Amino acid sequence: MGKYFLASILLLTTINISFASTPSWLTIKAKRGDHISSLLSKYNLQGSGCNRSQFYQLNQLKSSSPLRMGRTYKLPILRYRYNGRSIRSTIHNINWKKAIKIKRFNKNLRKKGLKQTSFINNKDLWASYQDLGCSSKNISTAKRKVTGADKRRKRAGGKKMNFPIFGVKHARFSAVSNRLRGKVFYLVGGHGGPDPGAIGQRAGHKLCEDEYGYDVTLRLARRLLANGAIVHVILRDPNDGIRDQKYLKCDRDEVYLGNKRISRSQRSRLKDRAFIINNLFYSYKRKGYKSKDQMTLMVHIDSRNKKKQIDVFFYHAPKSRGSKKIAKRLYRTFKSKYRYFQTSRSYTGRVLSRDLFMLMNLRPLAVYFELANIRNPSDQRRLILPQNRESLAKWITEGLMKHYRR
Repeated sequence: MGKYFLASILLLTTINISFASTPSWLTIKAKRGDHISSLLSKYNLQGSGCNRSQFYQLNQLKSSSPLRMGRTYKLPILRYRYNGRSIRSTIHNINWKKAIKIKRFNKNLRKKGLKQTSFINNKDLWASYQDLGCSSKNISTAKRKVTGADKRRKRAGGKKMNFPIFGVKHARFSAVSNRLRGKVFYLVGGHGGPDPGAIGQRAGHKLCEDEYGYDVTLRLARRLLANGAIVHVILRDPNDGIRDQKYLKCDRDEVYLGNKRISRSQRSRLKDRAFIINNLFYSYKRKGYKSKDQMTLMVHIDSRNKKKQIDVFFYHAPKSRGSKKIAKRLYRTFKSKYRYFQTSRSYTGRVLSRDLFMLMNLRPLAVYFELANIRNPSDQRRLILPQNRESLAKWITEGLMKHYRR
């Protein structure tokens, strides 16, 4: 039951190796640049929601949580003391197919340098949580700690919400905090109706700006609501909720809040959006809401030369200090996220002033986003993968909560 260290200690993580006659979870100590996805991929745990969910549960983490350098984390890998006879007799209640998978798992990790020698020689047998059938029978776990998120959820009362606009799968959710209580957000996905916006092509599929912008907008709305905000989605689609597909079908059935038809005239479209938002702004003002607590967020996707890769950047009205302050907070949030999740390159997003119609004619504070270049293959991955669209919504929400932090 001694300890030894793997050659991979010189890579991204430090591995704590110790095993007993009863199975235990493999632990690692995170180093700078580690993040959840790369860590799971490194240990051949990617592609399984089972492994990922178990990682969150073992470490009391949310999916948006970054790894902290120097902190020890449990991996969804169980370590057994090999009995010298067979994998099946070492790990009870597994069949022959599972035993073969576990054998291959150990062999592949040894090839990657994550194990120094065969489990037959050192008696250290590793089994991924997925290969065990996502079952942790006979594994004793420590009592779950109460996290800060648990406390905020309790203060929010765990209020149950149901918004059909998010689609059948995502309509029902619970409040997680009251951190944005008293804040009003007007969310506008770019283009829509007769105008699909920028268009890209990928693997024989058409990528329409309005569809991907709308999906991010809905994900953002759901997160803001879960944190206590009042949210108005100005441009809506009657049958497209949050979608978890890579390729989103282009259509023209979007309408404005109140089921108002979208004009074919660009000038009229912009005026209609500003009119709806400004009317809502003044109605909340009459109810006692402050101007600084109302905000418009406009979600767009750029179109440039397909060789040009861009990061998320932000526009604000030239003379609006409040909007500039919000844009800078969001910029700093994204920059910090890139330090965790995009360690191979720096963040190149910017905060710029623009005299765009919507920025110049809205009464609430307003920030205009450009999420990606819809024609660039690398940027397209930011859009087509639903987990990436969810991350964009998470990061925007986190930035807004930091802005309003008291």
